[in-house]
Amino acid sequence: MGVLERNIRALPRREVVLVAESFGRVLYEDVASKADFPPADSSQRDGYAVRSLDLAAASETNPASLKVVRGAPLGAAPTARVKSDEAHTVLTGGYIPAGADAVVQSENVRRGAEEGTIIVTERVRKGQYVFPKGRDVKRGEVVLERGRVLRATDQVLLESLHMDRVGVCRKPRVAIIPTGNELSSRIRGTEPGKVVETHGLLLSRLVEGAGGVPNLMPIVRDDLALLVHSMRRALKVADLVLNSAGSSVGEADLTEKVIAQSGKPGMLVHGMKVLQGRVMGFGAVDGKAIVIIPGRIAGAVNAFAVLGYPVIRSFLGRGFEGPPSLPATVGSDWEAESHYSDFLKLVYARLRAEGTDLIAEPSWSTSEKITHFTRNDGYILVPEDKLSLKKGERVLVHVLPGISGYGSWGSL
Repeated sequence: MGVLERNIRALPRREVVLVAESFGRVLYEDVASKADFPPADSSQRDGYAVRSLDLAAASETNPASLKVVRGAPLGAAPTARVKSDEAHTVLTGGYIPAGADAVVQSENVRRGAEEGTIIVTERVRKGQYVFPKGRDVKRGEVVLERGRVLRATDQVLLESLHMDRVGVCRKPRVAIIPTGNELSSRIRGTEPGKVVETHGLLLSRLVEGAGGVPNLMPIVRDDLALLVHSMRRALKVADLVLNSAGSSVGEADLTEKVIAQSGKPGMLVHGMKVLQGRVMGFGAVDGKAIVIIPGRIAGAVNAFAVLGYPVIRSFLGRGFEGPPSLPATVGSDWEAESHYSDFLKLVYARLRAEGTDLIAEPSWSTSEKITHFTRNDGYILVPEDKLSLKKGERVLVHVLPGISGYGSWGSL
């Protein structure tokens, strides 16, 4: 990733959105409150707003009688001041009128002998059942920090503070170019020798899961001029390009030439020691990344996980972070083939709960099997110098949103 990071500009850009439409977005900047919340002292109970001084000595043997005054309804600010030996009605959440400094619950009083009075037989302390002004949030306080993925409760907080708009990181635009003479957009009645182009669908969902906006472009035949034209178009409209093609180093592969003719610095790495997906690679043009996505599904998913996902996250102010992960225990032994000993290995695993632990059952598959991904939940990264996983070993299982059944955990 270091070579790619040094050759691209994947920095967050600010955009302003409605708070009501900000769920799941990443904050571009700290948010400080412009007001206290609550904006005034409010009641935590249905009852009566009183002066604690009037009830400082109240008891069963020394009951206090207070005159009841109808207080302001919910949604209206109280205008009358509480005087000595008065009790103003108040509802939960209602503002405390001036002069009062405590609340007596309705169930803790009884009617007085005189019409319009109540009897209190318990001592009341100052601040009882009062939620003070600014107790939750004080004016000028930072309530949400930059980089936070906004939750529903965050939206409630912002709107409660009378904020209807918020600055978030702009979602990166990701162009997806499917290439190859063998590809067809027809799902039914596909011509003999053709295959349905499905990587566009796959990559679009992975881009959305990472926090980007996919732009699926038309299929391009294996023609250098057409491929260069499509690449240049993609670079104009997108922040990142995913070039979906077999990127083997054979003569039929035009990818290197396409990237070289699209701008500088051009092709950076072609072929990586990643299993599956060793033919993946990347380039850069004028600060924009181009990721080469292999034609087989295992290589395509792995290339996105290793290269595409981190670039998208960087645009969201998260750095070049990988997919979220869950701690688990390996459920059975797994060993790599010896000729892949110096490769980074993405070992896919199925997760199951066992008591309070997650068990990860590693699996092995060829690069063509689609069901390999429908039956697994995430992958374990096994470094180049490690050849096996042992039963009982503690690992992190990376859950790629869009692929994993656990993809919503920690996504965005």
